[in-house]
Amino acid sequence: MSRILFIIVLLVVGYLLLKSWQRKKTVNQDQPPRPITHGQHMVRCAKCGLYVPEEQAVGYEGKHFCSLEHAQLTRSGRGS
Repeated sequence: MSRILFIIVLLVVGYLLLKSWQRKKTVNQDQPPRPITHGQHMVRCAKCGLYVPEEQAVGYEGKHFCSLEHAQLTRSGRGS
């Protein structure tokens, strides 16, 4: 009887560990990838979410964009 109880406990613990691992994996997938900076300050494009070095970013109305095209699309009202 104790052997069966031990096996049931092992199965429950294994199931809980598997669910915890799957939950942690899905939480990490929901987060955007972190930029690799190499010592530069990176900013995120307000249109597409691409990370670019701040020196190369286009600034408009306090936001950063990866290209002049994305800044113009936002200015013309065609972007979100």
